[in-house]
Amino acid sequence: ATGTLIQSANTVGSSKTKVGGTMLYKDNAGTATLGTDLKIYFTCNGDAGSPTWTEAASYNAITPVYSTGIKQVRLGETTCTSGTDVRYKAVWANQVDGSKVTELHGIGINY
Repeated sequence: ATGTLIQSANTVGSSKTKVGGTMLYKDNAGTATLGTDLKIYFTCNGDAGSPTWTEAASYNAITPVYSTGIKQVRLGETTCTSGTDVRYKAVWANQVDGSKVTELHGIGINY
């Protein structure tokens, strides 16, 4: 199974070309490989007819893992096409009920 989540419009005061962030996720079943089973993309021109999406430059785990199993990951600074609508997109792949289920619990972006 696959899925995609796209943040709603997020208009900022001036054009941006760099974005990064932090996400919280949980392996509800199996173990996800970030960048394969769950990918995060950024755009700075989300209001364009065809926004340019760029995958996060890196996925860096922050330890320790919360007692609930939720993991925190730093999303590396990513260069994006200049614009004033900064958004993220989460894309899931390889999800199989009971053997690999990855939950996104939160995401924050910096620009």
